[in-house]
This record gives sequence, structure tokens and C-alpha cells, in this order.
Amino acid sequence: MTASYRRAVALAAVLPLLVAVGCRRGGAGKPAPPPAAGPRQGGQVIVATIADVTTFNDYQSAGEVTESEIIDLLYPTLMVEQPDYRLHPPSFAPRLATSWEFSRDTLTLTFHLRPDARWSDGVPITAEDVRFTFKAQKDPRVGWTDMELKDFIEDVQVVDPLTVRFVFSRAYPYQLMDANDGHIVPSHAFGKIPFERWRTADFEPGLVTGGPFRLAGHTPQQTIILERDPSFWDKPRPYLERLVFRVLPDLGSQLGQLLAGQVQMVAVVPPQEAARIESSPDLRLVEFPSRTYGLVLWNNRNPLFADRRVRRALSLAVNRKTLVDTVFHGHARLCNGPVLSSMWAYKADVPQLPYDPKLAGELLAQAGWRQAGGDGTLRRGGKTFTFDLLYPAGNTMRQQAALLIQADLARLGVKVRPVQVEFTSLIARLESGTFEGVIWAWTEATKVDLTALWATPGETEGSDNYLGYSNPELDRLIAAAREETDHTKAKALLDRAQELIVEDQPVTFLYEADQLVGVSRHLRGADINAASVYFNVAEWYWDPR
Repeated sequence: MTASYRRAVALAAVLPLLVAVGCRRGGAGKPAPPPAAGPRQGGQVIVATIADVTTFNDYQSAGEVTESEIIDLLYPTLMVEQPDYRLHPPSFAPRLATSWEFSRDTLTLTFHLRPDARWSDGVPITAEDVRFTFKAQKDPRVGWTDMELKDFIEDVQVVDPLTVRFVFSRAYPYQLMDANDGHIVPSHAFGKIPFERWRTADFEPGLVTGGPFRLAGHTPQQTIILERDPSFWDKPRPYLERLVFRVLPDLGSQLGQLLAGQVQMVAVVPPQEAARIESSPDLRLVEFPSRTYGLVLWNNRNPLFADRRVRRALSLAVNRKTLVDTVFHGHARLCNGPVLSSMWAYKADVPQLPYDPKLAGELLAQAGWRQAGGDGTLRRGGKTFTFDLLYPAGNTMRQQAALLIQADLARLGVKVRPVQVEFTSLIARLESGTFEGVIWAWTEATKVDLTALWATPGETEGSDNYLGYSNPELDRLIAAAREETDHTKAKALLDRAQELIVEDQPVTFLYEADQLVGVSRHLRGADINAASVYFNVAEWYWDPR
């Protein structure tokens, strides 16, 4: 699993429900039952994708979902993170490493590698490749976006060709996760390109890989063709001969081709189209809880939203249940706080805000906002309560949510102006703090670290806390939870952290989204789940009957 699968990253706007970086997510969709004849060798599956890849090198990648998943099919990781984070922090299964153990003080972690693992050119995969990969991950000339995940790994040492040792500067809960993050790359091939050239180098010609598939062809903005690597070292080897990714930026075109049988998978089906997939005799719909939740970001630095009573009032005044049902057509549920209900650290009894416009009006009055004049608009100190609610341009679901919020708050006397903003411009406004409210979505990490969005930003560290939100007691709890190696004790800290965030309402929590995947019924053996759409891709096979 790559780091881009588990980082908490805000979702891009180009898809209505779920695009960006995913993680090894929990909650599985059931595979189609195989026919009595069993798996068949050969065939291909065409997958619709919204964007082309920009690189086949994990350490050049910005983490777009298709690119990350294709890279995961081409290169090995030491282990495979399992989708079992509902009950506890995720566990790991062997991949390139057959076993691993910590030292008594847990400051060193030793991996034992498979002796039969080979790169696509036949060269053995060894501990030197793991050491070389670590050097690339840490080198500022490479500029890997997830470099901070290796902050507490001081060194990676080659013990012998099949044994590699990670040395940590400290013990902490996610050492195994951080050691595993990032794909192992071939030192004998990638090492020919100096690190200072990695940001701009083209790694595609003569690409050396080590996954179940290898690159067979790439026509930019049209197709990426992966073929089964006959020398793949793990079992089972893929049944499918090829995986073809067809670039179709328009979701309508994706669904049209799926319904026509021209593609066999669409990884993100909009909720309003789910019924069409379910009614087709040739398709099936796979649904599972994603790690994505939607929210309204309030700029806590803005005088309009600096008062907690105001933020709570806005949340009370939005009919979130109606919004979720209207926008998601039954394929989402209310979000209760900053930890998803599918995660082990979720606090089920955290106090929730109901839909209560009357109480909302009372809180606003306590904060000095009262109706004045004949139009019913709230005013305080001669200023009206009015603001822009931004959402990504082209995202019809966010637009629909903005209009519903506008109508709900208008009944309270708050004037909302929904404004669509081009995605890169919206990111710039978030980062600069030049916004009032934004309809946004977030993908939570399986490691359940609340630092990114909720901790007070440091003066030097990067942060995704665009809100300007700060609570010293919350900062203390988050820091303590990050240090706690016992996950039951960490959960107690995270429980209180969730309570504080819900009390403060720096955002209005809206929904937890499901991911919907449309698949041909002829594709068999696919365990499409929240770990990855391609979680068991080697076991997929095509049955034309």
C-alpha cells in the first residue's frame, strides 16, 4: 500500500463523490459468485478512468487515485495492509516480505524478503532495492510528497540480500505502517537516473516493474495497457491477460460505455445513477463505506464564524438528513464527527446536533444576531449576516448541497450566496484563508491521526487546517494519541478529542459517503472492497457465459 492510499487528503472536484486519494479502506463488497467451472485463464477487462497517468514512478506522483492504483499493480510493497480497521488499527499480510519482527526496544524492525522475487527484467529483488527506495523517499532532490512519513526512520540497513533492517529514532504506534509506505523500486534501473533529475525524468521507456502486471502500452489521454507478467513471483499469478484503462473524462460517457458493454468497470458511479446499474442484467453494483466524509468548512478566523454559538447554530439550522437523502439517494449516511463510523476509533455516543431551527435562532440571538428591517435578514452592529458558500466548479452534487443549505439558512435570516470556483483556485483560496464557507470533502487515514485538519497549525510545519481552528486541549489530546502505542488507550484520548470538536463545531459535518462501483457480471472472482478496487486483482477472471 502506498502512502497516498492512507493519507488524509481533501477530495478533488472532478468526480462527484470520491476521487482523490484513497486508502486501504474497510467494509467489503461481496464478490460475484464464481460459476461451477471455476477460474479461466486469459481475457481482458477494460476499466473507465477519468484521467491519464502522469508518471509510473511513485516518487513523482501527486497521488491521483487511478495513478496510485496503477502503480500498485506495477510495483511491490513490503506488506499488504488489510481492510480490517473497523475493529483495530489495520493489520498486514506478507507481500515482498515473508515475515518481520521488532527488537525488544521496538527501535529496529527487521524484514525477511522472498527469495524468489524478481523484477520484470529477471533481476532479483533484494534488500538493496529496499535501501535504495528509502534513500529516494528521504532525498529532498526527489521531493516525495509523503516524505514526512519517514521522519522517524533514521536508517535502512542491508543485513544480507534477503534481510533488511529499519532503524527508528523513537517508538510510536505506526512504525510498521510508515515502514511499509511507498512502493519498492528497482535500484539497478532507477538508480541510473540521478536523484536531482527524478522530478523531470521520464521513467516510462524500458520501465522495469515487479508487480502482477507490467506496462504493455500507453497512448496518452487514451489508454494505459497492463499485461500479466508471466514471471510474477507471487501466487496466484493473474488469470487475466490484460487490464486496459480507458481515459474517459466525462462520467456520462463512462456510464454509457459500461451499459453498452464497451467497458467492464466504472470505479465511481454517481449515486443518482446507481439504479441504472442495478437494473441492468449484465451489470452488478458493488457498494461499501468509503473513508470519505463531507463537511462545510467555516473560516474560524472570520468574525462571522469566530463565535462557537454561531457555528453550532448554522449546523442546527441545516436539515442534514434531507440533504444526504436528496443528494445521495440513499447511498450515504449522516456524518457525526471527525472519525468515521467505520473506523475502530469512532465514538458512537458522541453528542450530536439535531435539526433544530428554533434552538439555532436562540443561539444566534445570544451571539447578537437579530432580525431587523422588513426582510427578516439577521443583523448585528449594522451588518447583515451574509456570506459566500464556495464549492468546486463542475461538481453537481456539491452544487445541489449548496442550494439546500442556502434555503435552510434563509429561513433563519442568513443570506448565503453559493459560488462555484475552479478547483485549483479554490485550493489557493483555502490555503490563503480567503474564504467564508466551503463545501468540502475529506478522506480519513486508516491510522486515525487527527493532526492534519484539527490541530493548531505550527509556524513551520505544513497543515490542512484551513479553518484557523485552534483548541489547546484538543492539541494536547491529539499529540498524546499519536504517541500512545496501546490502541485502547489511544481510543480513550481520541474519544475526548471527538467530543471537543463536535462541541466546538468548527465545521458542519454532513455525510459519510459510500463508494459505488459498476462491474460487468462476466467479471468473476473480484473482491472489490474498501482496501482497493483491485484488492485481489490476481484472482479476477473473465467468464463470457
